[in-house]
Parts: sequence; structure tokens; C-alpha cells
Amino acid sequence: MRTTCDINDDVMRRIQAYAADRHCTLKEAIHDLLRAGLMQPKSAPKEEWTCERFDLGTARVDYAKAWQLVDTLESDAVAEKMRLRK
Repeated sequence: MRTTCDINDDVMRRIQAYAADRHCTLKEAIHDLLRAGLMQPKSAPKEEWTCERFDLGTARVDYAKAWQLVDTLESDAVAEKMRLRK
């Protein structure tokens, strides 16, 4: 069966080297490599990765006031920077 496909240059160089090493035609090399790749056993599905969970305890911040806390912390940081510049 005839077909046309594009082969990347780096892959073509490897196929040509394979053919040269085995003293076979490019067509035979492509057939050999395709068969070898298709005959590979299918790998088992990978196990799903899970992350161990840790209890971090009760939150020490009232999330309803989180933005107020952020503003306070940013204000303190800006004040400290300005103090250091004098």
C-alpha cells in the first residue's frame, strides 16, 4: 500500500542511519522500525498520583476579615520600607 507522509528531518536522519547500519533500503528500514514500534507491549496505565493530606488545624484568621488583614500587613510593610529609607 502506498501513502505519503511528512517525516521530520531529525527522524529521517535516524532512519537513514538505521538503514545504512543494516545495509537495507529506506523502505525496509521504515517497515522494520514501524513494526518494532507497533509490537511494543502496551504499558500499564499509570497509577493516579495523590498527595498526602495533613490537618493544619483550625484557621487562626477570620476569613471574613481577610482583606482587612491584607491591607494592614501591606501598610505595615510600606511603613517599614519608608522608615528604612529615612
